Amino acid sequence: MVFSNDESTKKWGCSRCKGDGFEDGDKYREFRNCDSDKNENIAWEWLPSLRRCPWSQINDEAWMAIRWWGEFKEFGVLPWGGSDVMEQPAFVLDVFNLCVEIKNSAEHEASKREKTKWQQKKGK
Repeated sequence: MVFSNDESTKKWGCSRCKGDGFEDGDKYREFRNCDSDKNENIAWEWLPSLRRCPWSQINDEAWMAIRWWGEFKEFGVLPWGGSDVMEQPAFVLDVFNLCVEIKNSAEHEASKREKTKWQQKKGK
């Protein structure tokens, strides 16, 4: 979701997922299926099988990993200090590699969707 560029879903939130200040989103919890297995009314182009609020699926550890990677990409800051990623614990490099893989996969899927749309328009 973070790498999908889905701006509409990024605006979603309830007090459980995002804390104080997002109570207005609580009224959508049932529709967005925050607590159950799936909702047939929900499907995202970037992950059609999810069928529930993506925010409800991201735990604190995953957010921390994404924040580490983002801070490293944006500011060159590493979680355990220093300036060399190779001086970090091995799991930090694993987290960074996983974030890059997910980002590349999301970008590849977006590129395929755009190519398909372009080809459909061209064929008309």
